[in-house]
Amino acid sequence: MAREVTVVSVADVPLIEQSIGREGQILAKTFPLDTGVPDCRMDFTWLYHGKGYATPRHRHTFDQFRITFDGVRQSEDGDMGPGECGYFPEGVAYGPQHQDERESGLILQFEGPSGIPYLTHEELDAACQRLIAEGGTFSKGVYTKIFPDGRKINKDSHAACFEAITGRKMEFPEPRYDRPILIKPQTFKWIPDRKLAGVEHKHLGTFGERRSGLRQTKILPGAKIPAHTQEDAEILYLMKGTISYAGKTWKGGTTETEGTYLYIPPGADVKDIATGEGAEFFVISLPMIADIEAEVKSGRRIARAA
Repeated sequence: MAREVTVVSVADVPLIEQSIGREGQILAKTFPLDTGVPDCRMDFTWLYHGKGYATPRHRHTFDQFRITFDGVRQSEDGDMGPGECGYFPEGVAYGPQHQDERESGLILQFEGPSGIPYLTHEELDAACQRLIAEGGTFSKGVYTKIFPDGRKINKDSHAACFEAITGRKMEFPEPRYDRPILIKPQTFKWIPDRKLAGVEHKHLGTFGERRSGLRQTKILPGAKIPAHTQEDAEILYLMKGTISYAGKTWKGGTTETEGTYLYIPPGADVKDIATGEGAEFFVISLPMIADIEAEVKSGRRIARAA
């Protein structure tokens, strides 16, 4: 049976305050994202950072795509203004980040090419609260605990939560890149799709062995992406214009109340994505999902994980 396309308005996703040990306020709307592969988890989130939000310089065991919609993401690696985006590879140190102003946008966190399992925001939040209940504290992105014998430990807050969940020391993969890759889509040209009339793209980059990619796609007024069977998974975020899909009209935007998210899994039967006034998306391509599914079915995934 073909997999279903998920379409959700950001207005219908609850806004919650995240608690992962970072300094300052984080408000999040996490979209439903079931990859269809039990061994492959991801978080795709509309995220708000309040003034004063801060993280120390750190690195992760997973990959990230970040897109800024409002404000400026302020970091020593370089700022990301409205409409700009970046790829933050596993194992690569970045930051520190400190927000002198509010900032919001999108973030996808997912398993990197090394195959270290990704832990979701929900799991990390629960681990953070458990560590606090056990007498630890979190401040400015650092977890601290003083034991009865006076021994004191300090470690990155994400690493502390990771270790609390997995029961093993966090080990980082060797970096494949020297630094995060910051992207300015406004300097890219629209290239017409050679197969689809009225559809244009800005290809912003493809990264790593898993070929995870980022682009912008524009459907001109009156055009459409016709019904098809999806080969590789994609996340589409409608940020401008409107589309009609499956008998409903969906609105674009970049705020907590305007914008539409679509997750198209591999093998999905996709209906026409049509527009009268025109539409513009950020698109994240994820061939890794079908790759991992094939590895699980063949047994190669289990052997590599072991």
